[in-house]
Amino acid sequence: MSKAIENPTLALARNARWYGRIPITKTLVLAMGVLVLTTAGVVFGVGAWIAQKNTFDLLSENAYERMVADSNQIESHLQPAEHQTQFIATRISSGKVDPKDHDVFGSLLIGALAGVPQIEAILFTDINLQTLIATRGASDEQIKLGTVDNTADEIVRNNLIKVAEGPIWLPPIWREDSQKTFLTRAHPVLREGEYIGAIVAVVSVAQFSNFISEKGFEGAGNRFVLYGRDSVLAHWLMAVEYPNRSIDNPLPELDKFTDPILASIWKFEGREELALKFPQGAYGHRVEVFNERYAYMYKTLTGFGDKPLVVGTYFQASDFPKELKRLIAALIASAVVLLMSLLAAIFLGRKIAKPIVKFSTAASRIQNFNLADVNTLPSSVFRELNDQAVAFNAMLSALRWFEYYMPKKTVDHLVKHGTIQESFSDAREITVMFTDIVGFSTASEGMQAPELAKFLNQHFSLVVKCIEAEDGIVDKYMGDAVMAYWSESEGDHNANNACHAALAIAEAISEENRMREKNNKSAIEIRIGIHTGMATIGNIGAPGRFNYTIIGDTVNIGQRLEQLGKEVPAHDRETTILISADTKANLTTMFNPIIVGDYQLQGRASNIEVYSL
Repeated sequence: MSKAIENPTLALARNARWYGRIPITKTLVLAMGVLVLTTAGVVFGVGAWIAQKNTFDLLSENAYERMVADSNQIESHLQPAEHQTQFIATRISSGKVDPKDHDVFGSLLIGALAGVPQIEAILFTDINLQTLIATRGASDEQIKLGTVDNTADEIVRNNLIKVAEGPIWLPPIWREDSQKTFLTRAHPVLREGEYIGAIVAVVSVAQFSNFISEKGFEGAGNRFVLYGRDSVLAHWLMAVEYPNRSIDNPLPELDKFTDPILASIWKFEGREELALKFPQGAYGHRVEVFNERYAYMYKTLTGFGDKPLVVGTYFQASDFPKELKRLIAALIASAVVLLMSLLAAIFLGRKIAKPIVKFSTAASRIQNFNLADVNTLPSSVFRELNDQAVAFNAMLSALRWFEYYMPKKTVDHLVKHGTIQESFSDAREITVMFTDIVGFSTASEGMQAPELAKFLNQHFSLVVKCIEAEDGIVDKYMGDAVMAYWSESEGDHNANNACHAALAIAEAISEENRMREKNNKSAIEIRIGIHTGMATIGNIGAPGRFNYTIIGDTVNIGQRLEQLGKEVPAHDRETTILISADTKANLTTMFNPIIVGDYQLQGRASNIEVYSL
């Protein structure tokens, strides 16, 4: 463990130096009393003042709510053009439809147009400026399919170049052939990474203006959509074709628009900002037109062209400015007080909740025995929370010492098992592994203590990593040897996992030896013995000092097999792996152990069949 562990007694003393902690219950009662009295008093006062001084103006509220609703309706009106172009472009790019097959592809365009009445036409223009187009006839039910040669149309050519860079809402365009202005959404079409053309959805400005007119409501003024700040995109006057438009001027100029109220929206003289504070992205002001004051409320939408759309409404406001100001002032006062109360409550709640949340998170990690991810809890001004932190930190310190000397998998098993019992043990089938370094006693004679400890720790880290990767449990270290086991409660493939781990150790030792060779160090050779059989597993020891370990003849055979490696070298490899016939019987066909022979192991009367991996 790289991080020093503080003595629990010292930690307890250090964290408990300040004894004057604030009781959490008294704090909560006091805070709630202050908040209730403050909020009730302010709400009562503000309510009385509003009742005496002002009548709530429903018209202004409805106009604002309609402005937000209008923005959402306009987005939903235009977004189908994005969805349809993307859908058709994807169908072409994936090869599910070929634009050269006019019958099949034309049916796709007709079907796409039929489902979205706000789109007047859908077309595909290839890089040769040849266009297949589906357009609406005299009624929405009549859809025509045709082809157009646009090789002489510079507008189409330039737009096709723009679309190659990605999906885009093109600037409004005026078409002489139809005497209409259109807003178009174009999506590039790629096939096998090559740009082959564009899918375009066409929305008529006249139809768009008709849409916002039909959605209007009585008494809320007039709705409008501006393209940028200087051009009118939609207005009830444009529901029929608006005069004096051309290729150079596809939209009416705002300052020359025939609705003088809308034309005066950006008028600077006599302009006043509305006292009502809108959410971000929404705005409002008043302007005097023809000796009458008009209020404008509007919201900006982006993503529908190279200029933002300004969606809004206006209405006559000269009848109620004083009442509206009083109402707004009252609302602001109430909002400020309520906000302050809310901030105070939030601050207090965070001061209380933050250490509780930290405790809960840390406790959850301890439950899973992830002590490396657990931080000590900070002290708190609240007495109960501070006592909790002191106790928790002392417990964490003790657990880290416990983790330092106890295998994590063993602890996990004990925690999952439940209560601790001195007599807790049972018999089960296990696979045991012993590893030992060949000639370690001789090799370690010339090592100093720090060098020896570093060498062993590095070797054990390599071996244990391979064992735990295969769900093995390291039981103990014995000098330069490692004892590990796989129990049936950990899975149904104990022998397989043990042999996988042994082969992984052999590979790791080989790689380690290549590094040692570069550093002019002698190679490491190890022996591994593996045996499968019944063993007793559980608490072994005297009261007050138990080991959770395994004992029995199976363990002895595993160690004898490792020792037998001194007599049975394994095919000139750096790692000798010997397994018993019982282990081999539990292996799957993915292994190919080689029989070594029958051997009489030390302490056993009968021979045992031994195999090499």
